Amino acid sequence: MSLCPHAGLLHLDNFASGTPREEIARLRAAHRIVWQEDDHAAGGHWLVLQAEDIDTVLKTPASFSNQFGPLLEDFPEEFLAEQRESMTFMDPPRHRLYRSLVDYAFRPKRIAARRPLTEAIAREIIDRVIDRGECEFIDEVALPLPVTVMFRLLGVPDSDFNRVVDLTNTLALANDPDYAENRMQGFIASMELLQYGEALADSHLADPRDSMTMEMLANEVEGHRLNSREFGRFFVNLIVGGVETTRNTLGWLFYLLIKHPEQLALLQREPDRVTAAVEEALRHSNTVVYLRRTATRDMPFAGESIREGDKLVCVLGSPNRDPALFDAPDAFDISRDPAKSRRHYRSFGAGPHFC
Repeated sequence: MSLCPHAGLLHLDNFASGTPREEIARLRAAHRIVWQEDDHAAGGHWLVLQAEDIDTVLKTPASFSNQFGPLLEDFPEEFLAEQRESMTFMDPPRHRLYRSLVDYAFRPKRIAARRPLTEAIAREIIDRVIDRGECEFIDEVALPLPVTVMFRLLGVPDSDFNRVVDLTNTLALANDPDYAENRMQGFIASMELLQYGEALADSHLADPRDSMTMEMLANEVEGHRLNSREFGRFFVNLIVGGVETTRNTLGWLFYLLIKHPEQLALLQREPDRVTAAVEEALRHSNTVVYLRRTATRDMPFAGESIREGDKLVCVLGSPNRDPALFDAPDAFDISRDPAKSRRHYRSFGAGPHFC
């Protein structure tokens, strides 16, 4: 595959036939970090390709800030002003406080208590398609599963599902003309989702009921509770991050099993390997391509001179296919040790914003 001329690795045209793995491998073999010009996101950026350097960038917010957001594009200032109040754009210590407020609803004991509901929804979705012998997997399984689970846990009315999913698609896929005419439509969708989350919080405060939304609103840390606006901001992060990435991961997992029938047969013989299969899909075909941070000062890093304001773009899939970390890294192999995979892949990022 040849890259788009006069464009960096991350130009959308380079992903028309899938992630350009060969080019990522070539760059990783030659560089720790490498400067690339681009013609679509207001200037150039550093690609960060090695696991150790990715960890440094993502775990050192004092030097590599998230205040300008995780995406390559520079957001309009009027959008940034609101988004800097969102956890996705925060650095510690503020990020630590807000994450503590919402983590309460995701503690292991509460997650375990919700497992019966999640399994019942999964069975309900599978029952709709199983007797047909075929289905449109993304539309009929991979999307409805995370949407239904998450929305019911949050207390979103079933009648609002389609509206929230449409806004989520517009925001998450704002570079895709099938979903949005331009990036600004994604910004608008983000604000509409925020307003929806704010209204959902207001509804719960006026009429308390058993839901994750209520748990987050009721939790108190250092004398602070989430207000409706703050919950609305987190709602955007949770819906976009939870629905889009889960849909894509499920899609990749089933696609890879179909393309590798020997792996599917192994999983059918040994269903206890399901955790390893999920971990291997996360490693082999990660759904989040990159995370951006912005340098807060001039500094040497990875053998290069970084200037204040430079964008550092961590290519999360690069360590996942690094032969120094994984044997036969391009192979899809569910017999890999899932614990070792989790230690070495960077599909969930690292540092304060670890997913």
